[in-house]
Amino acid sequence: MNKVFAFILFFFLATNIFAQQIPLYSQYFENNYILNPGVAGTEKMYSPLRLSVHKQWIGIQESPSTQYVSLHHRLANDIMGIGGLIFHDSFGPIRMIGVQSTYAYHLKVNNKLRVSLGMNAIFMQYIMRISQDDFYGYEPVLTRERTSVTVPDASFGAYAYSKNYWGGISVAHVLQSKMKITGTWMDDSNKMVRHYFIMGGYRFSFPGQYQLEIEPSALMKFTETTPLQTDVNLKMYINKRFYAGLSVRGGDSFVAMFGFTFEDYYFGMSHDFTFSDLSMHTIGSQELIFGWNLGIKTREGTAFY
Repeated sequence: MNKVFAFILFFFLATNIFAQQIPLYSQYFENNYILNPGVAGTEKMYSPLRLSVHKQWIGIQESPSTQYVSLHHRLANDIMGIGGLIFHDSFGPIRMIGVQSTYAYHLKVNNKLRVSLGMNAIFMQYIMRISQDDFYGYEPVLTRERTSVTVPDASFGAYAYSKNYWGGISVAHVLQSKMKITGTWMDDSNKMVRHYFIMGGYRFSFPGQYQLEIEPSALMKFTETTPLQTDVNLKMYINKRFYAGLSVRGGDSFVAMFGFTFEDYYFGMSHDFTFSDLSMHTIGSQELIFGWNLGIKTREGTAFY
């Protein structure tokens, strides 16, 4: 796919109010914090540091690519969590760079269940890079080679969790910031759209030699301008060290994944097999996630979750 086609593809998405305003993740349930700020501080025994690299639509030039690093931590008072995330997302001539900070408050419902309320404060910079070389033989659409805009944003989330189950609801792009870069492309009528996420899962344990655990989960997501999409996931854990999983993203792809932990470290890998019309142009998408559970050897007590 040449640059002109990639640019036209982006224009189509942009005129539909940025169909992919939020980066796509395949292993979000390995780090629910990226979708729900209420997750900050839910791990009592350690602070999860995560680094992820996602490449979408392999084989298509300048297809979406996303990277992030995140960390969240429960404070010593045991009722508050904090977190932070740095992310980078690119698609053709468009790049998005952002940082977020998180505060969450945890309420103890009973000895088994807690509910947390979280909020993200976010700053994002959108950069559009266009050069005449991208449009050889065509009239230039923009007069500047680089335009950018920096906007604030926020997200809110509620999250309930215990040893065996979890669930939550969150809202992203709460401020619906306007995305005016040039009068031609992104005028005042174009703005970020609120995204809604509803998630939940349950872990079944089967005592035995291999300490088998099975965790079905689901994620429902929609915006104020697009219909509901549902992901259905199934993961299997062995000895709390190895896992394999399958996921179906409605109308889009089938995901296979595996991962393992070694002492304080974590590694996961997934591959999306696309079954939409894009399957004629791509072999799918891939994602790698690396983790380091900080402080797991130094804290005492029993993990709550």
